[in-house]
Amino acid sequence: MYKIKNFFLLVLISFLFSNAESIITYELKIANGKGESRNFFENSIDINTFHDNGLYFFTQLEYSVPPLIGENGNNIDDIINIMYAQFSGNNYDLTVGNLYLLQGMGLSLHTFQNQDIDYDNSLYGVDINYNLNSKFDIFSSIGFNNVKSRINPGDISPSISIKNSVGVIGTRFFHDSFELHYLSMAYKQKYDSKDLMSLFSLTNDLGNHLSSLTDFIVNENPNIEMNNLEHNVGISFVLGTFDFNLEKSFVFYNKILSERQSGYKNYMSIYTNILGYDILYEYKDYNTTMLYNVFANPPVVFKEPSSVLIGRNLHSIDFSSEYGHQIDINKIYKNNLSFNISYAFALQHRENYENQDLFDFNIYNDLTSIMTLLPYKQYYIEFSNWSKNDKFYYRIGYDHYYESLFDKTIEAKTIPMQYVYKLKKGNSFTVYFELQNKYDATNYKEYNFVYLSPSYSHYGKWSFTFFADLDLDNEDCYAFDYTVNIKDTQLSLFVGSQKGGMVCANGSCIQQPDFDDGLKVTLRTNF
Repeated sequence: MYKIKNFFLLVLISFLFSNAESIITYELKIANGKGESRNFFENSIDINTFHDNGLYFFTQLEYSVPPLIGENGNNIDDIINIMYAQFSGNNYDLTVGNLYLLQGMGLSLHTFQNQDIDYDNSLYGVDINYNLNSKFDIFSSIGFNNVKSRINPGDISPSISIKNSVGVIGTRFFHDSFELHYLSMAYKQKYDSKDLMSLFSLTNDLGNHLSSLTDFIVNENPNIEMNNLEHNVGISFVLGTFDFNLEKSFVFYNKILSERQSGYKNYMSIYTNILGYDILYEYKDYNTTMLYNVFANPPVVFKEPSSVLIGRNLHSIDFSSEYGHQIDINKIYKNNLSFNISYAFALQHRENYENQDLFDFNIYNDLTSIMTLLPYKQYYIEFSNWSKNDKFYYRIGYDHYYESLFDKTIEAKTIPMQYVYKLKKGNSFTVYFELQNKYDATNYKEYNFVYLSPSYSHYGKWSFTFFADLDLDNEDCYAFDYTVNIKDTQLSLFVGSQKGGMVCANGSCIQQPDFDDGLKVTLRTNF
């Protein structure tokens, strides 16, 4: 794999001397704090190269010793983070290198990279999409990778590393507002004994199954290979004012150190507009309880918040064993008042426990009777608007979160608020303010938090922000940030303390550590 990467690097360098245009983005991040703060020194370079013949190269280089999250990258194979080439002909698209793929809604295949959570499940190989005519496409991918991930979101470095070889073939049919797709995906997974021991920590049926085999795994140190097969079919169409999206995956896999099993993943969404209200309903049912999913990243079917305090109680979805639904309603009134309300509810498939009907529960139900199914419930309501003279903006919301996990049950009520006032000549003053009451039913303890962040922006050239993150029963954090923009360069200086918290992308989460009384520097530039 690494020899291939180096070969692509040589090809890229050779093309840089041909008739091409490159856009280069450099980012530097430095942090130095006190106590148990995690200091880091991160450097990344994104190189986009466009050739006159339609060829496109992308390369991402990284030198981080140490990074905020993840392992040191200080040799040539680690420095080359991503590399791929794309070429589009008259009736085909070809990609070679790191493959970032989304087929359908991602029930079987969705590969992506997110540096904030140190995650990359891309394949390294070849992908081709061939357009037969205006109605039919065929596509195929083949590749491999050693996908690294974490069992515990609090781990700084990955705790599991699974080798995968994948082959995909499929087709799409289009006709007006109707689309149908089918794909078949075969992949081989390899687990060593260290991977199996790491999987003990999973708080689901797979973790329980492997924990029951602890003596065998510890004494025999087995290495496991399994061949998995998935068939995925999806359909989308418009019927009157309703947009429908339906997708299903049939999954055939080995229960680790046990017999062959089958599972499924279902997803449905319905969108419509009634009397100016945009209404979206989503349903999910993911049931491969004894499979550690690597390439399936389907819709999470809940609202991922951007709020600081709400984000500290994020739902980390289990794509192997979760079923639930969500409704999201948006409306813009004649006076430009924006209204949004959403409600999400989910349960877990558990071995030896009967599934519950989702429609038997609403926001008022007491969920203690179904704690074994690990219920999750969250609803959110928000109003926002600009004043008639477009000088004053407000956004006010209310969020109610409840989730029962194996080791804790949390209920949190949060009120996020944002106010913006435009001054003369494009300057603006912004205040972001949050209040949260949180109750941990495990230890019968109540917490109260306040988050305040006023900022001033001067002509868009520079901004100054103050942060106050208050725990009314414990320690508080204070900090400020100064950011300046000079042509194609942005420099940010952060001084003070910052509380860690969960950071998520598409349902995958990681715990970022606290930062105590230090300095962070971020530099971004294009050339």
